[in-house]
Amino acid sequence: MASEGRRRFEDKVCVVTGGGSGIGAATARALAQEGGRVAVLELDEDAARRVAEECGEGARGYACDVSDSGAVGTAFADLAGDLGPVEVLVNSAGVAFRRQEVQERVLANFERAVSGGARESVRATSTLDDETWDRTIRVHLYGTFYCCREALRVMEERERGVICNLSSVYGVWGAEAVPEYGAAKGGVTSLTKGMAQEVAGAGIRVNAIAPGYVETPMTAQGFDERIAKLLLAQVPLGGFTTPETIAALALHLCSDEASYTTGQVVSPNGGIYT
Repeated sequence: MASEGRRRFEDKVCVVTGGGSGIGAATARALAQEGGRVAVLELDEDAARRVAEECGEGARGYACDVSDSGAVGTAFADLAGDLGPVEVLVNSAGVAFRRQEVQERVLANFERAVSGGARESVRATSTLDDETWDRTIRVHLYGTFYCCREALRVMEERERGVICNLSSVYGVWGAEAVPEYGAAKGGVTSLTKGMAQEVAGAGIRVNAIAPGYVETPMTAQGFDERIAKLLLAQVPLGGFTTPETIAALALHLCSDEASYTTGQVVSPNGGIYT
């Protein structure tokens, strides 16, 4: 919580992509509680407006497909006209595709390992179709790039601002069952590190969060329940975390409390790795 007096994001224009649910929605609400003037960007306009209403007076919801550079440009122009120049950007938009046949092969490998059998390829890459690869990369990596580019055009001119990108543990160690997701999030990780060095001279900070397993609609859709149980059993702190814990970290990284932190990838993962 903020200390008594001025809230951490008082009157700052804060843009949250993927703000209609999950981590994005939790972050939007938390920024609003800290005084931010929040722009909620989401593919589903109704969801964006619903979360904006939850954020209270001054928040706005905008329909935006972050994989479309034109749509991103329009959304940023609209929110600038409504709220003012962006000062904080949290890139949380994402998609996940569940390929049940791949997950069945992952489960079979677990069973073989328990019985002392040999692992086999789960054939996640060789069976991956172009559409799934393209959509995943475009939403996560292109979307992060498009939104960062729009924000930096404003932030560089004003010589201030902060960006927080959502990566994943899969963007750090890879993902055997979802290579497209790991590749996209790995790109976000590298983009974050390079961008932080690029814009530091303009007084802009850029960091990323690489969460472990978070209880969101996207993870519920993406994981077979049997795999989820096996994965969570490997988490030392146990279970899923909540979107609110990730939002709290995002607020810290975007606030003046983290004024000496840039180019970092912070991974709240329950101790899966250190």
